[in-house]
Amino acid sequence: MEEDFTYGFLTAISSLAALQGFLLAGILVFTKRFASKSNRFFAMTLVGVSVIILYDLFYAYLEEHEVYGYFLYLPIYIRSFIPIGLYFFVRFLIEPKNPMNQWERLWYIPIILEIVLELAYIPADFLLSENDMLLANNILLVTEESIGLLICVVLLGLTIRKLNRYQKFLMNNYSSLSGKSLLWLRNLIIATLIIVIFWLLSHFQFLMGYDNEGTYSIVSLGMVLFLFWMGYFVILQFPLFQTVPYSEMESRTETPKQLSPKTVEYHKKLVRFMEEEYLYTDPELNLPYLAKKLQISSGYLSQIINERENKSFFQFVNQYRVEAAKAKLISTAYDQYSIMGIALESGFNSKSTFNSLFKKFTGQTPTAYKKSFQTFT
Repeated sequence: MEEDFTYGFLTAISSLAALQGFLLAGILVFTKRFASKSNRFFAMTLVGVSVIILYDLFYAYLEEHEVYGYFLYLPIYIRSFIPIGLYFFVRFLIEPKNPMNQWERLWYIPIILEIVLELAYIPADFLLSENDMLLANNILLVTEESIGLLICVVLLGLTIRKLNRYQKFLMNNYSSLSGKSLLWLRNLIIATLIIVIFWLLSHFQFLMGYDNEGTYSIVSLGMVLFLFWMGYFVILQFPLFQTVPYSEMESRTETPKQLSPKTVEYHKKLVRFMEEEYLYTDPELNLPYLAKKLQISSGYLSQIINERENKSFFQFVNQYRVEAAKAKLISTAYDQYSIMGIALESGFNSKSTFNSLFKKFTGQTPTAYKKSFQTFT
């Protein structure tokens, strides 16, 4: 009785997650607010995961009741939809103006292969003897799943690398990552890759003749959580889907220049701007603006900061902000200011960013730093 309840509950949760996936995909495709090429690819991933969850539920039901289902012949269980959708979602999210190149179009081939293999089940079941049919179905299943999982590992890895490059671009060009960072998305892709690793383990268990039901249950749970997690981000956290203009092609081809004899002069001028004009108090301060003020190129300024300060632009500016906040926290002139007020006065526009960076640079939270100084004095 308890097992039936647990099974029914898990089935209901899985069905709800799949239906939510279809709903979210529809919202991303047909709602003007979300209409974009990147979101259409994300909808592909959501549909791919939802179909796999529902397919597994129906297959388990038919197997338990020994019922034959013709829907099993439909070419819909396409694993490649998941990584290809995620890859191009990220690709067009951060590079919306760059068209798909010929190399990228090759990623459609695994989808075609999986569809062909899915359709091959039909003649295998109707034209072969029972023993030959079982052998053929087993070969098709192993081949199809191997292709799908291989594409998952490769493309998810490439997607994580692309997000890492985008994050590096932000660190070298912006003093505030609020509303720009895609770390949440990178974490999602990493979590998806972990699910795929368990899927691979389940696949190897199947090939070796071991029971893979427990391992695949983890995969199913992971896909359900993936859909619920996406419901949160799409409906409640849509601003996280915003990015800044970025071209991976340009950022990769920009080669470092040899520092000129005037580098020391530019560096001193840069420090003077920061210390005397308090440029760091502008929460939207960015590399192009500062480079224009110094009358040099953004690439050259970035190289000066990297080599002379051994920091990214983000670290360089925010260290000034933290130092300014430290001085204000112990100054009697700012006794009436809240911690957040001091953060804003110092150039921060996010409490979480202020707290994390302050602790990173000082080893203490702002509150602890202020209290320790008061105790010391």
